[in-house]
Amino acid sequence: MALTGRFWFRKTWTGKVVLMVEEKRPRWFGGKAAFRLRWRDASLMDFAESALKPLLALEHLHRAAALEATFAASRAPSAPKFDGRPPAVAAA
Repeated sequence: MALTGRFWFRKTWTGKVVLMVEEKRPRWFGGKAAFRLRWRDASLMDFAESALKPLLALEHLHRAAALEATFAASRAPSAPKFDGRPPAVAAA
């Protein structure tokens, strides 16, 4: 049973998000090349498959972007430094 690399998310009745993966299943009666595609809920061992490496890379990129945005938003704008001169007034 090999994963194809396609994935999807579904929401349960209780509100949990479940990862679904597509896999190739061999047919009972058929040659070696005969298979069918089916969707199933992902297990923990599916994350070790090479087909889901792009999903994990996407997660790391998203987390880094979210962390950067949070850090930039949490930084308060710095107050202007006082250099001893009166502030410049804009001419009307």
